[in-house]
Amino acid sequence: MKNKILVLGINGSPHKTGTTARLLKNFLAKFNKAGAKIKLLNLTDFKIKPCLGCYSTNPKTCKYPCIQKDGMQKIYPQLLKADAIIFGTPIYWFNMSGLMKNFFDRMCCLAANGYLLEGKVGVFFSASKENEGGRVNASLSMALAANHLGLFIPPFGIMYYPAKEKVVKNGKVIWDEWIYEDEAKIAKNLISLCQFLQKNKYKW
Repeated sequence: MKNKILVLGINGSPHKTGTTARLLKNFLAKFNKAGAKIKLLNLTDFKIKPCLGCYSTNPKTCKYPCIQKDGMQKIYPQLLKADAIIFGTPIYWFNMSGLMKNFFDRMCCLAANGYLLEGKVGVFFSASKENEGGRVNASLSMALAANHLGLFIPPFGIMYYPAKEKVVKNGKVIWDEWIYEDEAKIAKNLISLCQFLQKNKYKW
């Protein structure tokens, strides 16, 4: 691979060793094994202020980089360098975490100033330690926002993980962590998609 694909993982959990972080690290390892460069960002390591809503007042006042001088100033350049971005969040009250929602709000300036993430690839997963509701809602909420930021979403790129799922195999009841199989398949296909987009400089 002449130009290695860079895959950036975004951990929207305040925990660096929890379920979301574990799945995200495992996912990134699959990309690394397939030949990509990887990097993990834990949003809890950055002080990210809430969006001020500049765009709602006057779209022209929503500047890039954002006028707020905080942790996002360190994250923006890494988003621009990435070929693919993996968004992972735990479930808080039937949706993404406050950390992740705040992060998405602060990416508004990337869209308002020429859709700077256009052509990158996004994959999304939400995770809960228990089999609770909200996973589909959280993953779809992230994907919808990212799609309007200009990101491609590949097949099977919107995932939701209920920790361990009770299944029957060969007549025996087991607890299956099926997401690991999905991660390996998605990693390989996503790298191929990134290489295609990189080669053809594809833009809408």
